[in-house]
Amino acid sequence: MKQASSIRKRLVITVSNNLVTDNRVAKLVHYFDSEGMEVFVLGRNWPGGALPANRKGQLRRFKLWVNKGPLFYALLNLRMFFWLLGHRFDLVLAVDMDTLPAAWLGARLKRRPVFMDSHEFFSESPELQHRPGVKRIWRNLEKFLLPRLNGGFTVSPGIVDLYQRLFGVDFDLLRNVPRRPADLLPLRELGAHPVVYYQGALNVGRGLKEAIRAMTLLPGYKLHIAGSGDEEDVLRELVKELKLEEHVVFLGRLPFEELRAEAAKAHVGLCLLESMGLNYYHSLPNRLFDYPALGLPIIATNFPDMGRLVQEYNTGLLLDSMEAEVIAAAIRRACEDRVLRLQWGKALPRIVAELNWEKEAKVLTKLLNYSK
Repeated sequence: MKQASSIRKRLVITVSNNLVTDNRVAKLVHYFDSEGMEVFVLGRNWPGGALPANRKGQLRRFKLWVNKGPLFYALLNLRMFFWLLGHRFDLVLAVDMDTLPAAWLGARLKRRPVFMDSHEFFSESPELQHRPGVKRIWRNLEKFLLPRLNGGFTVSPGIVDLYQRLFGVDFDLLRNVPRRPADLLPLRELGAHPVVYYQGALNVGRGLKEAIRAMTLLPGYKLHIAGSGDEEDVLRELVKELKLEEHVVFLGRLPFEELRAEAAKAHVGLCLLESMGLNYYHSLPNRLFDYPALGLPIIATNFPDMGRLVQEYNTGLLLDSMEAEVIAAAIRRACEDRVLRLQWGKALPRIVAELNWEKEAKVLTKLLNYSK
């Protein structure tokens, strides 16, 4: 129910992600705006890319002269903290650990509630697994800050359990499911050149190197990659090295509103993760939920949370190996096994009907109750 008062409660969301591509943040902003709140989003001014004009919320994006590393996180949190000190707000929602220090301290000084929307188990992210000193800093911040929150949400049952066991906090499950679309894309009939599709960050541990190598075993197939990230240059070099320029297409960073048109050209979607810490092991990437609405069966890594979802809804194939030969065989089967594709054509609409943002967002009423 929307606020009856003419003065709307003000929610500030702090985020370091690229707002051009972050669909989850856009869904959060839209939800709280529809509930009568005034929503401000504090983020970074990422190089390149403009936000579509029809997005909800008011933005304040900070220009920083460094874009990664400890200095980046320090500067971003300082800018957010001082913004919070100088502006009125009623609640703060920090997206992930990397903006929580500023959000928590700013809210504490003004005696306002603070929540966290945890997209990942930050200290277990792949980038930190070989940096024990940095990992220790983030883990200590988690131990200190998480028990001092008014509440939180996270993306998978596995991470909910880990937060309870390690930090004694009860986060609510808020899976990264899409809005229920007005219409579903059907599975595409195979043509002369089946298309394998990936959308998301091009970061370490996403199985993209192995998927590219698998294309050497799939003549006639194409791989379309939508996204950008730290591994992009490495992946492009690998494509050149393997002489796959005609078979692997980099679509670049796209606003999430444009992904549907690209996915409509594909026949199967990839959701591969390497075993690089508990964050990936208990991940439920948004691709697992986005692909079915786009008419794409899934090839996913057989980790606990992902495996249960794919098996329960019969949305694709699970892999226990990341070898290129295994990935290639799964791609060929997913595209060419007509019996399986008939089964998936019936199964995909069920997961879209049962797991969608309109149902999942009901857990956010816990935060709304603090605004009354």
